[in-house]
Amino acid sequence: MQFPRYFGANWDAFDECITDLTWCPAERYVILYDHADIFAQAEPTQYQIALDIFNSAKEYWEANNITLNFLTINK
Repeated sequence: MQFPRYFGANWDAFDECITDLTWCPAERYVILYDHADIFAQAEPTQYQIALDIFNSAKEYWEANNITLNFLTINK
């Protein structure tokens, strides 16, 4: 993802940017993560944190009537 310049490169910043998409306005969002299995196998705890953030963001956007879909593709 191409986050804005102010992105802090940590999980809190990731969570903030994914639930405040004013830097990337759209009517709906689709995030495609290619080769997610590599991250999941190498860093399972960190991968779970990422999934938790995406799931929370999906709920946040749905509550605001905006679709956010997160798809993973494994190799």
